[in-house]
Amino acid sequence: MPNNTTATWHSTYLLGVALLLPIGTIVLVTYFFTRMNPFAPEIHSDPWAFSIIAFAGGLSALMATLLALFASATYRARVRFENEYRQLQRFLNEDVAKERTRLMRNLDLVSAAQQVSMAIKQEVDFERILSVVLEQLEHFARGDSIAVFTVDEAGVPLVRAERRNGVDRFPPALNPDSVECTLVEEAVRLGRQVRELNEKTGEFVMAVFFSTPDGARGVVRIARNVADEPDFQDEMPAYEQAVAQLVRMVSLGLKTASMWDRAIKDEKTGLYNANHYQDQMKRQVAIAQRSGASLSLIMMDIDKFKHINDTYGHLAGDKVLAEVSAILKREARESDTPYRYGGEELCIVCCGTTEEDAAKAAERIRYIIASTEFADDRGRLLPVSASFGVAEFHPSKMQTEKDLKEGCDRALYVAKEDGRNMVVVAEGNDKFRKIPRSGDPSKEVKRRMGLSGDNSPLDGDNDPAPLKDEKQASARASLGESIDKLATGLADVVGTDTGRARVVDSVVREAAEFLTRNLSARLGSTEEEPEPPKAKRKRTPKKKAAESPVVKTPETAATEPKPKRKPARRKKSKKAEEKEAAAAALKALQEEEDKALAADSDRLDYLTDEEAEQLSKGEAPSKRLRNVIRKPA
Repeated sequence: MPNNTTATWHSTYLLGVALLLPIGTIVLVTYFFTRMNPFAPEIHSDPWAFSIIAFAGGLSALMATLLALFASATYRARVRFENEYRQLQRFLNEDVAKERTRLMRNLDLVSAAQQVSMAIKQEVDFERILSVVLEQLEHFARGDSIAVFTVDEAGVPLVRAERRNGVDRFPPALNPDSVECTLVEEAVRLGRQVRELNEKTGEFVMAVFFSTPDGARGVVRIARNVADEPDFQDEMPAYEQAVAQLVRMVSLGLKTASMWDRAIKDEKTGLYNANHYQDQMKRQVAIAQRSGASLSLIMMDIDKFKHINDTYGHLAGDKVLAEVSAILKREARESDTPYRYGGEELCIVCCGTTEEDAAKAAERIRYIIASTEFADDRGRLLPVSASFGVAEFHPSKMQTEKDLKEGCDRALYVAKEDGRNMVVVAEGNDKFRKIPRSGDPSKEVKRRMGLSGDNSPLDGDNDPAPLKDEKQASARASLGESIDKLATGLADVVGTDTGRARVVDSVVREAAEFLTRNLSARLGSTEEEPEPPKAKRKRTPKKKAAESPVVKTPETAATEPKPKRKPARRKKSKKAEEKEAAAAALKALQEEEDKALAADSDRLDYLTDEEAEQLSKGEAPSKRLRNVIRKPA
């Protein structure tokens, strides 16, 4: 296309041509007056001269007029052409800008999808993957608030995560009532994306519905303020299309991550399961052997967890397990990974950590658990504490992850045998070291019946005053009477079945020992420690002297003591023999039952509030005790 310089040159050329004839006419007229002397016709008489000059001048004027009109038309065409050129250039620039914006949006879309894909490959934690998804959605959609919902079988949307002001929140820290569900239910009902724009405030909310081929459904809610973006309505269709594409790509990634998360996570606690523990431990041990990096293992067991299940129910036990697991996840470092190994046994794999640092971390977690009030759904405080075993992997002493697990197990066993609620470190060669308890034990929540024997939190200011001496005897006598009444009630429940009478005796003895142990603090007296049994002197056989013939004389025969004659053995009657046989059989059965009860030490190691009250009043035993008694031997 010609530029402005060329157009100006053309216009100048046309104007020059238009002025050429008038200039020629002026030259002719000048020549006529100077050479032909028209004022002296007698000298030069030419009648056609004036006619030629007049014709030439008129023709020049006409040509000048035509050329001026042509030049004017040409100029107007040039101006119109330049305006069209500028308009076309503006349109082209706008199209190029839109295309550039579209390409940049697609590039951001591909980049976000790549980041999510890398997170799925590298991470194994569903929440970490979801954090990457939220971050990419926030960056791509330029949203102020991003929330991800999943839809259950009943069609109810459940919030799984929210990102607001750069901070991610997940349940249980995320309160569902604090997340706006605007348009989410409508998107679930319609099965498509919906949006809402408030032109006055500039608030824009978009709910994108997604579903996977296997039936998983969810909604991504995006909220942003577009008050400062006047062209947003023009960009809205492309914006919605791009966001919907990203959500579809992310939904497949979330589904894959969710399936992987279910395969390696424990459903009740949210911790990694035992299978994932085995895989990761083999990998970490191989790394430690190859690089010499430190690797420690912490194993913990919730003390008297069976008591909680038996007393408060399995729902309360599941709640305690979930809350303790939440403490582990919250207190674990980035390099630490908590697992649920089985039952109430949890563990933490500490990569790049020595046993000293692992013991400090275990003691910190132990103190937090002991200082936390756990309650069931009815608000009753629960007796919760934990024992810990710590061991470090030493390539010179250990070969596989099983050796590390065995050392940590033995340390945990020592912690439980020495009183529970403590941390024990395995130092190898059957040597163990106890870690001193941190904090003030009097401030810990003492609902651990098997440890403290109390059914309420210990508070130094509210401890009951010990009884006086004159009241101790009456209290102990009342206790004995209550135990007698309890035995009578148990006997009434059992009936005349001699096979179950041994259970009654065991229950009474266990209850008496428990009350004596747990009420001693309230009675204000300390139990007198039994004297240690005297060591029996080993009999050493006397060396026989050399035998020599003994000659008896009348004197020695008189002084020699006469041998005592055994009394005649009475012949037992048949009835007495049957009675002794029955007593021996009952004693044997009782010994077997004692062994069984000793093996199951958690069976009746405590009493509930209701059972203690029944015991003090001498009433019949509770239903739980009756069920225990009726269990077959």
